[in-house]
Parts: sequence; structure tokens; C-alpha cells
Amino acid sequence: MQATLSSVLIRKVRTAVHVAGRARNLRIGQCHFYNNTGVGVHFDRVNLHQAIITGSHISYCRLGGVRIEDSEVRNLQITGNDIEYNNNKAHKVPGADAEPTAEILIDCRGGSIREGTIASNTLQATYSPGGSNIRMIGAGPDKNHKVGLFTISGNLIGSQENNIHLTSVRGVAISGNVIYSGHSRNLLLEHCRNIVVGSNVFDHNPDYEPNELCTGIRLVDSVDCSLSGLVIQDCQAGRHTVKDAGPQERQALLELERCRRISVTGSQILEGAPVGIALNDCADVLIQGCSILDGRATPLMQHAIRWTGEGSGNLISQCRLGGTAAAIDAPKHVRRWNILEGA
Repeated sequence: MQATLSSVLIRKVRTAVHVAGRARNLRIGQCHFYNNTGVGVHFDRVNLHQAIITGSHISYCRLGGVRIEDSEVRNLQITGNDIEYNNNKAHKVPGADAEPTAEILIDCRGGSIREGTIASNTLQATYSPGGSNIRMIGAGPDKNHKVGLFTISGNLIGSQENNIHLTSVRGVAISGNVIYSGHSRNLLLEHCRNIVVGSNVFDHNPDYEPNELCTGIRLVDSVDCSLSGLVIQDCQAGRHTVKDAGPQERQALLELERCRRISVTGSQILEGAPVGIALNDCADVLIQGCSILDGRATPLMQHAIRWTGEGSGNLISQCRLGGTAAAIDAPKHVRRWNILEGA
């Protein structure tokens, strides 16, 4: 009850802080957890309320920065931290790259975790196979979502295979973040619902030209999600130009696969390659008030919007589409209204 760690340095051990069993009102603040072969902060099959991790530096921990597994947690705040490079690259343990890691990993295939805030952190890494900056895993698409009621706000999130990767998650608001350098995707949602993605920047760093990483967002088998007020801009080459970058097999800057009741509104989708937005087997999708443009000297975008497969109740409305000769490639079930096309 009310365990408090403050101004502590822990390094070169296995796990810096290991929380197990029943606990309540845990507070970790102004600490350094550095260069450990396990986890920075590990919630391991816990039952706890009111946990706060703030103002701390958690880095170079081989199995993750903050890792929560098989636990029952309510009221979790992770705020104002620098959580970086928590994977095997610095440790170089043979075979350990096969263990996916994250700066923040919340695994609810057992247990449930709700009522959380991830805010005002720097979450950076280096590419690792299967790795993420923020990774949340629910119980599965056929079960009640066991992770949700979270806000992810005001963070700088960059440089992993997937920056934010949510699977079987419900009720998350993602806003006010700068998200960049995802070797596969900046944002990947699978079997999710009630996710709001608003007013974020999905970008790359042009100062590193010609060493740039592409941008990309992908939603798969998800329902009742909203994406609004986004700036999504790809790199000039339209492909990864960083040596040894992880693979990125994408259809568009924004991809929707077998999704329902999705709205994409008021967003700038820029320099897409090969397509701005690609949708397949989607229903009740609204794309409204978006600018989907390619301003490169030699445009690479084949279509602003490419829509394939079956569907119903779909609408493209009041959009500005340019930088490509054939702006929309879509079947008849996709209705169009008040579209401005052309250079």
C-alpha cells in the first residue's frame, strides 16, 4: 500500500522495479532506470489501483520500458517521462530480437487494464522486429475488450516497427501527438472499436534527406472509429531510403481493410504513394473535407482514393483532390458529392 520510489537510480540489473501481487497507490517519480537486461518497470500479474509513473528516465532495458502483463489495473498514469531504446539492439543478446518489446507494453490477453493516461512523454526507440513505442493487446476479437478507456496525448512518439499498435482495444483517444518514423506503420489498429484519432501530426524528418522513412496508418477489421484534424505527410521518395530499414508493404498513406462506420474528416493527406487513401471491403465510411494532394516535383500518387471490394453506405464529400490524373478509383456503391479534382 502506497509504495513510493523517488530520485532512485537503478542500472545494470535484470528488472529495475518488479511489482507483483496486490498493490495500491504506487508512485514512481524522478527516477533513472537504465541499461537493464529485463524490464524498466514490470507489472507482473498484479492487482492494483492508482499507479503513477512520472518524471522518470527509463531507457536501454532489453525487454521493455514499462511492461504490464496478465494484470488487473485501474487508474494508471504514465506522464512526463523519457522512455527510450528499450529493446535488444544495445544489449545484442543472441536470439533476443525474437522477443517483441515496446516502450510501453500493455498485454491484456489475461486480466484487464482500463482508465489510463499516457501523456507528455518522449517515447523513442530503434527498430526491432515486432516492436512498438506503445503496444496494447486485448483478449481477442471474439471476447470483450479487456484494455481501453485510455488517452494518449501530447507525446513525441518515434522510431520503431509500429509507433502505436492496438489490437482488440476499445475506447482510446489519441490526440495532440507528433508521431514519426514507423518502419511499418505509424498507427496500426486491428479489431478495435470506439477509437478517436484527432489532431495529430504523422510525419518524417526532412532534415535527414535522403535518409527518410515513409509514413502510414492502417485500420483492419475495426468499427466505430473517427480520424479528424490530421496532417499525414509522406517522405519525398515515397519509400524508405534508410539503410537496413524494416520492410513496409503498404497500399497507401491511409489504409482501411474490412472496416465499418469509420469517419475520416478535415485532414491533410499529402504526398501519398502509391495512393493517398486505400479502402477494401468497407461499409458506412465517410471521407469528408479532406485535402489529398501530391506536391512533389514529379508526383508519385496514382490515385487520391482507391476503393475496392464490396460495401454500402459509403460517401466521399467536399474533398480537394490533386496531383494525379485519376483522382478517384472506386466502385458504384461509393457515392461522391462536391469533389474538387485537378491541379
